[in-house]
Amino acid sequence: MKAIYIISAVLSVVFSLTVTVNAQSITLIPKWTAQAQFAGYYVAEKMGFYKEEGLDVDIKHPSHSENSFLYLKEEEPQAIITNLSQAFMECLAGKQIVNVMQTSQENSLMLVSHSPLKGVSSLQYKEIAVWNHLSQELLDRIANKYLLRVNWIRFNSGINLFFSKAVDICMVGSYNEFPLLTECGMQIDSAHIMRFADYGYNLPEDGLYVTEQFYKKHPETVQKLVRASIRGWNWAYEHREETLDIVMEQVRRHNIGTNRYHQSKMLDEILRLQIDKNGQRPYRLSREGFDLATDILLPADTQKANNLRYENFVK
Repeated sequence: MKAIYIISAVLSVVFSLTVTVNAQSITLIPKWTAQAQFAGYYVAEKMGFYKEEGLDVDIKHPSHSENSFLYLKEEEPQAIITNLSQAFMECLAGKQIVNVMQTSQENSLMLVSHSPLKGVSSLQYKEIAVWNHLSQELLDRIANKYLLRVNWIRFNSGINLFFSKAVDICMVGSYNEFPLLTECGMQIDSAHIMRFADYGYNLPEDGLYVTEQFYKKHPETVQKLVRASIRGWNWAYEHREETLDIVMEQVRRHNIGTNRYHQSKMLDEILRLQIDKNGQRPYRLSREGFDLATDILLPADTQKANNLRYENFVK
């Protein structure tokens, strides 16, 4: 496997010497700091898949507290990776964006509690720690959907807030914070866990988005970006250890405090979440996923909600 990785890397370098100097530059902005959650994009850049499509892709990570949409400009050659729920909220706020690729097919969100959780009703009037980058409007819509009155406690990242018992309930991701809790020695049984997907909130998460204006002006460029990114994710699935080598290069470059074991667990879970109910990796947002997001997140009585259509949102 190492030999395959080395040969592929050499070939990508050779190819990069022959590509045109007029390659299209694109800035790719993940929704978080460097980690295995974005492995396929790192692979596509490292292995030269973007260059083979005539693209010069620069991956720029935001800080913990920044929303990747802050970087998205109408006419700039940019793409962002973000959650479907966040994208819907931005559309309601007037942002004209399109989904050009969907990696996540299953929802990763979980609630963990120091006390047993007995269904949605057990969340009533509780303090729940949530990430700062989630919009309050989104949280309010979730609470209204499930008739909850809760107090959201904001934090940037990590598990210290929950681990120290500063809060009783905390939102975590199945690919990151949840395995981190077990790595720190916590034994959490099923009675203390609530998976959002088990309660009708199985919204797909990570997708690739560009502005509608950029897509209309440069559809072939976007198609190349998507094609190379899919190739990167497929390579990551087939070459786990080599992919982890690439991920660890990224986390070291960005001075992220992590380790290979945790990134390995994350990669395995991220790849699992990309599989749909038919056992496939479609890399496309399904109409079913879109309709579920519409039902949960969009107020039916607004004109903006009425104008948001699958055919316009998914390209």
